[in-house]
Amino acid sequence: MTYFKVFMFLLLLLPKLSISQVALINIDGREVTFRTTSTNEDTQTETLTLFTGDKELVSLILSDFDGDCSSENIELGTYKIIQNSIIFYSYWASADRMQKNKYPYGFRKEQYRFDTHGELVLRTTQLYIETYVDDYTIHQGMTFLNTNPKSEHELNLKNDYIAKAEKMYQSHFVLGAEKQQLEQEVREILKAKIKENTGYWAEVYGKNSKH
Repeated sequence: MTYFKVFMFLLLLLPKLSISQVALINIDGREVTFRTTSTNEDTQTETLTLFTGDKELVSLILSDFDGDCSSENIELGTYKIIQNSIIFYSYWASADRMQKNKYPYGFRKEQYRFDTHGELVLRTTQLYIETYVDDYTIHQGMTFLNTNPKSEHELNLKNDYIAKAEKMYQSHFVLGAEKQQLEQEVREILKAKIKENTGYWAEVYGKNSKH
C-alpha cells in the first residue's frame, strides 16, 4: 500500500475516531471512574459513563449535535455530586429555518444514589419533554401539556402522550409547578452551555426554534 493510500485510509477513519478522558472521583468512600468519550460520526456526541472497577454503572449524554444546513437539534447534559448521590441533568432544544421540526424540547433530572450494598440505584426522575413519540408524527396529546383538556378524548390524548414519553425516556413526567421548578433548575445548572449553543438562535432561526 502506498503512503497516499495509507493517508486516505486514515483520513476516512477520522470521522469515526473516539477520544476518551478518565477521572477517578471519590463518592462517599467509593472510587468511581468517570469516563468521557467523544465521537464524531453522523452526529457529534460526548458521553459520560460511570464505572466501579470494570462494572459499568450508568451513562449520560453530555452533548449531542445533529442537523443540516437549515436545522439543529441538540442535547446537553451535566451532573452534580452530593454526598453519596449523583444527579444527572439533561436539556433538549431544536431549531429549523424550514419550520418543519422544533422537537425535541425539554428537561430531565435523574437522581442516583449508592445503597448500603454499594449498588448505584435510580431514586427519582423528573421529565418534561415535547418530542416525537410516534416516529416523526406530532402526537396530538402535546397540545394539552400546558392547557387543560376540555373533553375525555383530549384527556386520553394527553395521557397517552405522557405514557409514551415516560416509556421512551424511562422517567416520571411532570407538569405545572413541578415542571416550572425542573426547568428552572436545569436551565440554571446548564446556563453556560445553553447560552453557548443556542445564544445565536434568535438571530438565525427567529421564532422557528424551541430553546
